[in-house]
Amino acid sequence: METIYSLVTKPINQNVAIIRISGPETFLSTSKILDESLLDANQIKLFKIHDNDKFVDEVLVSKFVKPNSFTGEDVIEIYSHGNMFVVEQILNLIEAQGVRKSEPGEFMKQAYMNGKIDFSQATAINTLILSENKTLSLKASENINLKQSSFINGAIVSIGEIVSRIQISIDHPEDLELQEYSSEMFVKQLVDFKTKLEATIGDSIRLQKASKGIVMTLVGAPNVGKSSLLNALLQEDRAIVSDVEGTTRDVVESSIQLNDIKVTIQDTAGIRTTTDKIEALGIEKTKQAIEKSDIIILLFDSTVDYEQQLKNYAKEIDMSDSRIIKIFTKSDLSTVDGEISISTKEGNITSLLKSVEDFIKIKLNMSNFDNAFLITANQIASFKNILESVKTSISHFENKITDDIILMELESSLIELGTLIGKKIDKEYIETLFAGFCIGK
Repeated sequence: METIYSLVTKPINQNVAIIRISGPETFLSTSKILDESLLDANQIKLFKIHDNDKFVDEVLVSKFVKPNSFTGEDVIEIYSHGNMFVVEQILNLIEAQGVRKSEPGEFMKQAYMNGKIDFSQATAINTLILSENKTLSLKASENINLKQSSFINGAIVSIGEIVSRIQISIDHPEDLELQEYSSEMFVKQLVDFKTKLEATIGDSIRLQKASKGIVMTLVGAPNVGKSSLLNALLQEDRAIVSDVEGTTRDVVESSIQLNDIKVTIQDTAGIRTTTDKIEALGIEKTKQAIEKSDIIILLFDSTVDYEQQLKNYAKEIDMSDSRIIKIFTKSDLSTVDGEISISTKEGNITSLLKSVEDFIKIKLNMSNFDNAFLITANQIASFKNILESVKTSISHFENKITDDIILMELESSLIELGTLIGKKIDKEYIETLFAGFCIGK
């Protein structure tokens, strides 16, 4: 394994930068830059780094001796001041000692190769770093703590037991001990597993959608209060607010978090009949925004005749669209009983937020992700393959298909499960499953 280095914080000016060196030559290489022999394992100490006689920086250095490090290799971490001019000097000194700059993900690769993490944990770490969604981040943290790996390893043991029992019954049909194991027992185990797979896949698909966020579009006539509502939702002046009709001629996007779901809000041009070509273009963009929306907030001015507004909107919008939430603005001027009424002037948008939260929770079904631990599309796809294989195996058992065909199906499930955590499951591995059973008593 090679010795590698990298800046592990962002390459921008900041308070502190962290540089990691990992591999068999770590201590030899860094000894030419600083006297790491003065450091005990798991200790942090202050050092001055020089380039020949030129002072570079005063840094903190920590030392980890294999296998007690993230990568399982000897590791030195340098905590320098975050000015990139200083950081580049330190990086150049490290590279001059023959240490190679790491490829993306190579520290995690070292950790995986040294058995410090499995592939599921590596995926979880990457997701945790990149995710902007709280719920997905929490699920990734659970997987770092082996939630997904524990489920998969348990499934491998469970299916592996069925595989081994079938294989032994093929190889040793005379063994009376095997008679207590029936196809009915196997089917029950597989049906239970199928139920768990379906729950996991369903919740994980909803989690994936929630992690990407939803799009909510503000739609209404000019001067109905769309931009004022956007600013109220954001609690800042993001959109231009004016009494002049047609002020917003393009789609303005911003984001908020509601119940840990990212909501991208689109403020659009006013819906109305117009001969102005530029304004007509804005209205066309509004229609395009509506097509891509998960929620449509349709604004009615409570000071204007409702039926007339409804008639005007119906010319441009399908009023039966289930994504529409109707709200009445300017409630400080005229309340409308029985409807969702808001006043951005008074900062009263509570009823709208409650309606949106209920819509997300109930209609979009974005809540309760208890069974979700698949955090990437590839993991979901793999579980779908496993589910189909389990269903086929159940059908084979019920239809008395030959044991060798059932074995092939179940072994494919084992291989797919192993792939998710980076465990090699082949004929040799499956053979080890048989070793725990007494044959020929």
